[in-house]
Amino acid sequence: MTESLSRFTRLAMLLALIAVMLWAVAGCGEQAGEQPAEEPGEGEAAEEVAGENGIVIGYDQEPQILNSFIQGGDLAATSDMTAGILQAPLRITPDLSTLESAYQPELAESQPEVVSEDPLIIEYTLREGITWSDGEPLTSEDARWTYEQIMDEDNQIITRVGWELIESFETPDERTVRITFSEPYAPWRDLLATAILPKHIYENEDFNTALNNEIVGSGPFVLEEWRKGQDLTLVKNENYWGEEPALDRITFRFIPDTNTLITSLEAGEVDFINPPPDIGLIERLENIQGAQVETAAGTTWEHIAFNLEEVDNLQLRQAIAYGINRQQVVDEILQGEVPPLHSILVPEQGDFYTPAWEQYTHDPERARQLVEEAEAAGAETTITFSTTAGNALRETLQQVVQQQLQEVGIDIRIENTAAQTFFGQWTVEGNFQMGEWAWLASPDPSVTTLFSADQIPPDGQNYYRYENEQVTEWLNEADRTVDVEQRAELLRQVQEQMAEDLPLIPMFQRPVTYAFVEGLEGPEVNPTLAGPFWNIEEWSISR
Repeated sequence: MTESLSRFTRLAMLLALIAVMLWAVAGCGEQAGEQPAEEPGEGEAAEEVAGENGIVIGYDQEPQILNSFIQGGDLAATSDMTAGILQAPLRITPDLSTLESAYQPELAESQPEVVSEDPLIIEYTLREGITWSDGEPLTSEDARWTYEQIMDEDNQIITRVGWELIESFETPDERTVRITFSEPYAPWRDLLATAILPKHIYENEDFNTALNNEIVGSGPFVLEEWRKGQDLTLVKNENYWGEEPALDRITFRFIPDTNTLITSLEAGEVDFINPPPDIGLIERLENIQGAQVETAAGTTWEHIAFNLEEVDNLQLRQAIAYGINRQQVVDEILQGEVPPLHSILVPEQGDFYTPAWEQYTHDPERARQLVEEAEAAGAETTITFSTTAGNALRETLQQVVQQQLQEVGIDIRIENTAAQTFFGQWTVEGNFQMGEWAWLASPDPSVTTLFSADQIPPDGQNYYRYENEQVTEWLNEADRTVDVEQRAELLRQVQEQMAEDLPLIPMFQRPVTYAFVEGLEGPEVNPTLAGPFWNIEEWSISR
């Protein structure tokens, strides 16, 4: 999936196991930047558009629809536009050090309780006095109705991963929800980070269409207007059950072109941008007078992938791993903003992470020896390297790697295509030898759909065609292991074995960058799938 998938999709899939329909994780965002930019309102100061106590956000995509549960709602834009409208029992914070810190109560009054491990029973209590934006109470019946919509086969739900393991969804009273699973399911928190929808608003409507252009929630803001192709505006929810938000109005202005995003901030036409990573981006932003710039290593991780049906010689893959100077790659394309990554999980995932690929230091002499061994075994040392066309970051990476591997006797031929083709056809059909894309890590570390032997397309997202039965056993056991320490040990074993098998080479975590005007308070980099507007109710502006 690519980094552009909705939080719902990524929550349920990539991290509930699949962290994201993930093939969007690597491409849709970049493609958006290739479209001609529409510039409605160009020249208007942000204060003129949003008012003294409002802000204008420059955003590089426009959602297709506002319903992130169904097909078509799988862009990050959908969940970002509705982040201030919809709420869930749990919300994802930037602190991934433990699962409890990563998933904090939002509509739930406290952390959910594991009532039983076998069978797995999860229970939570909704906060007292919470309401929808029309003033009606939000109750456990709304939670159950939302679950029923997910499981309704007539609804075009993106994924039911995890939900289909729920044996019973009980509501003993108006505030209590008790969920019983048919088998242990470790990523259950991802399901509780999915928004609850108002039954009384939508129960007699077609779920596949009713929430596409308008949406009602319990959050601090409500949708005022969506001008297709131009902007989308939220205003303060006068019936909000929580602390009153500081902002009166938020306008998302759609600006697909990264250069225009930056110049709009410089000209005072927008107050906040979250541009995609690009060569020289940070330096350019820091040169904007008065702009505040914050950056952090994100949980979207780029990697070089092998199609093991095409590049089946381990010595050749090892030669590539030792022949690539990953530090040089990061220095050249990101000016060393982030260090090389050494695993399929990210360090922010705490004890689940182990730097298993750290062994592959740059060693040209060893790489040359491995190339000779691979050639002696009949391996072809000319390899086609593919990624999404038009993505300057990835294409520069390809060029650096091509030069590095040429020095150890490996001929890299670059063949790229549009993101839609790369993710929609080439990766799925195995029409590549060596590829480069990204996955999005969620707070929950499940990666079964990406690497299990029974998840090769069309059954999953194992585009590597990686088949190790021991790894598959460990992955499935980890998904059934609720005990955090035992699960972490299983996943560390997975990482160590995969580093030996080398179906891929982790490269780096994509940096997340916010740039905003002086006087805007509240933005806090959240590199997770929760997105930049996870705490929008805390933002304020002084002009």
